Amino acid sequence: MSIKLTKQQQQILVGGVIGLGAFLFCYAKFFWLPISKQTAEIKGKIEALEREIEAAKRQAARLDDLEKQLVSLNERKIEAEKRLPKTKSVPDILVTLGSVGQKYRVTLLSFSPGPSKSQQYFTEFRFPVTVRGTFHGIGRFLAGLALEQRLYNVYNVVYGEPGAETGEMQVNLDLVSYQYKEG
Repeated sequence: MSIKLTKQQQQILVGGVIGLGAFLFCYAKFFWLPISKQTAEIKGKIEALEREIEAAKRQAARLDDLEKQLVSLNERKIEAEKRLPKTKSVPDILVTLGSVGQKYRVTLLSFSPGPSKSQQYFTEFRFPVTVRGTFHGIGRFLAGLALEQRLYNVYNVVYGEPGAETGEMQVNLDLVSYQYKEG
């Protein structure tokens, strides 16, 4: 089964094959390759955008946690500033001594500013104080000072002799208050 083609048919067949090859070449060169290149670029951009979206979603999810953490830290800062204020505020210290003393029936006899001592993060202010009250009243007074919001410390506590009639005694002590140093 051999097909015999004439010269003209052979030329038409060769021309058709060349034409088909030229068409396929032009189709691939001018249509298929540029479009597939654009498609690849667009897919790459889409993948990059999807990664950015996922990163943004992770950050957005963390944002709530960070905001809660910020609120918590601010509350802790406010609480710390109450315990270790940024000002010396002697009137506040006197008011505290007076109210705690009144609560436990202890009389404030003397209060005077003493030396201050600078530490790395805070300054200590000493106040020589003299109070009068019963032994237990003075003990409650000192415990009440320890439970105050602001930090206080007591040094050099010297108890006097209790009175025979009232049982009250005079106590000398050094009250130390603290102030936060900024910077």
